[in-house]
Amino acid sequence: MSVAPDIGPPPSLPDAASAPWVETRPGAVFFINALAAAPVFVALYPWAVRWLLRTAGILDRPSRILDPVPAVAAHFAPVVGWLALPALAFAIYGFRIADRRWARVLLGIFAVAHVGTVIYTAAQWVG
Repeated sequence: MSVAPDIGPPPSLPDAASAPWVETRPGAVFFINALAAAPVFVALYPWAVRWLLRTAGILDRPSRILDPVPAVAAHFAPVVGWLALPALAFAIYGFRIADRRWARVLLGIFAVAHVGTVIYTAAQWVG
């Protein structure tokens, strides 16, 4: 009959204070919120640059680089824009459990982006 070899004690796990913030519950919720808000910012960035350049008088005609992303977003937002409602609820939940100031600020920005998406979607459906 063989005896199992003694392999020693199990490795010690880091305590919660020394774990990276993204591996904590508030960090994971923040990360998921950032992923949910990313499509809004992907569409807003070229729109904002295009608006800034046209306001400054630098861009006076349609742009093949800056126009497609907002155009595609305007086409799909009325259909899938309602997905911002669960993302908004999750951002509010993340705001409540966030333990860092900068995370709360960014979660507030994400929530504003989700509210804007819902308002835009509702406006497209109404008229």
